[in-house]
Amino acid sequence: MEIDHNRQNISSDQADPSLSKGWVYFVNEKDYKTFLAKHLTDVQEKSTCSSHNAVNMADTKQSQGLAATGVGTVDCACHNFKRPNGVRDLQKGEKYINMDYLFFSTLRGMQLEMLNTSYDIACQWHKNLWARMKSFPQSHGLDYLSKVIRFFIPKFHLPTHIAKCQTIFSYNFMCFVGQTDGEAPERGWLNINPITLSTKAMGPGCHHDTLDDHFRDWNWKKTVGLGASLLNSK
Repeated sequence: MEIDHNRQNISSDQADPSLSKGWVYFVNEKDYKTFLAKHLTDVQEKSTCSSHNAVNMADTKQSQGLAATGVGTVDCACHNFKRPNGVRDLQKGEKYINMDYLFFSTLRGMQLEMLNTSYDIACQWHKNLWARMKSFPQSHGLDYLSKVIRFFIPKFHLPTHIAKCQTIFSYNFMCFVGQTDGEAPERGWLNINPITLSTKAMGPGCHHDTLDDHFRDWNWKKTVGLGASLLNSK
C-alpha cells in the first residue's frame, strides 16, 4: 500500500494546482489536508507484533524540506487495479491516519457484503480501525456491522510477523480467497517507480496529475490485456 519515495517541497497548491479535485485516483487535496490538520497531535500506538518500522517510526521519520515522504495506494488484490480515490501523499511515513483516509475514501458508495482487506501491517492497523472511523466525516463511514470484513497480511510479508499473526492473518487458512497472495501493490511499483525520478522534483499539482495519468494507463493496459491473461492462465 505504499510507494516509498520522497518529494521535495517545491511550489505550492496555489501556484501549481492539480487539474483534478479528487476525480481520479488521488483523493481531494483540500479535504485530505483539512482532515489531517485536525489530527496532527495524534500519537500512533506502537506495534505489539514484530518491530515494524512503518508503525514504530511513523512519528520520527525525517521530513524536513520534503512535501511528502511517500505515496500510499489502495489496489484491487485480485486484478491489480489502482482504486479510485485510493492514492495520497504520506507525511512522516506510513501513519494509520493516512491509510485510514484512503481506505474509507475508496470504499465510499460501494455496495458489498464481503470485504477482504490485505495490508503489510494489518495485524496492528485493524485493531482500532472502527474507533478511528468515528473521527471521519459521515460520508466516509462504513457500516461494518452488516458486512463480513476480514483482514489479511500479504503472503510474502507474513513470515516477518510473530507466529500468532502468521496463523490469524494468513490467506492459506481462509475460505473464498482462492490463491490470492495480497501482493498486488508491490507488483505495481515495478511500473511506476521509474517515474518517481521525475515526480520527486515536481510541484504538487504536476506531481498528482502525472501519477494519475500513469495509474490510468496501468489500469487501461490491465483491462485490455485481461482476456489474454485469463486465457493463458488455463
